[in-house]
Amino acid sequence: MSRKQKIIILLLGIADLIVIGGLAVTMLLGPSLITEATAPDSQPSASIPTEAHAPTLYPTWTPTPSPTPRPTATRFPTATPISTGTPGDFSAFTPIPSPTPTPSEDEEETRLLENGDFEEILPDSVPGWEVSALVTWQPGEEFNSDSSYGRPEFSRTGDPRREITDSTLMVTTYQWVKFSVVFFQAIEVEPGSQVQFSIRARGYSENGGVQLRAGLNPGGGGVCQGEAWGETVVTDQYSGMASLVSPEGIAGERGVVTVCFFAEPQYAAEHSAAFFDDAELTVVASAE
Repeated sequence: MSRKQKIIILLLGIADLIVIGGLAVTMLLGPSLITEATAPDSQPSASIPTEAHAPTLYPTWTPTPSPTPRPTATRFPTATPISTGTPGDFSAFTPIPSPTPTPSEDEEETRLLENGDFEEILPDSVPGWEVSALVTWQPGEEFNSDSSYGRPEFSRTGDPRREITDSTLMVTTYQWVKFSVVFFQAIEVEPGSQVQFSIRARGYSENGGVQLRAGLNPGGGGVCQGEAWGETVVTDQYSGMASLVSPEGIAGERGVVTVCFFAEPQYAAEHSAAFFDDAELTVVASAE
């Protein structure tokens, strides 16, 4: 190789080194120069990263269907306790009897009883009348359809089909529960006079009928017992009105007799009621 050729190769190598060095410098300094050229005069403030928030999930609510309540009767207001008692043996009952024949009207005298037309009625009492009720069951206690008796409730009937004469006494209790109740009242009469008690009544029951009775204690005293009761009438919404009559009796020396009437459904039913009106005491014959 000639000297001239060696010099050319040397110059080409130097040129290559210069080109490669320039490229390297450009690669190293290029980004900085571009940033300085394009950067604004003031330093940018560092941005604060925003924390990502998950969307709030609200709980869902599905309405629970309300259960169908068991049928219950209207609860009693606070009331004076009713004395309990056993009305007696009413196991035997007969169809609606015909009124007992009585002497002529000239020999009779009708005595009006206190609130005998039942114009005054309170939920827990009937003014003028004392009450003896058989109560063996209260709401929440174990129930037996045969032996559970609820506290009776009194009101005027709101059904014209059950009315007897204007204001009519209605006796009810809790649904599906029986009631057993006696109303009684003492009244003064002439000692030795012959008297008889009568009252008109109806019954309603969706299971069997309602047992009704009228009684008379000629010696006065408390609730009628045993032979003091007349025949038992079993009636319902299809039987019409019943005329209940007591046995006749002779007023004792005290001159006080007690009249009574009784009601009890034969069986427990969803709805049962007894209706009473026009209570009267008849003096069949005066004392001699």
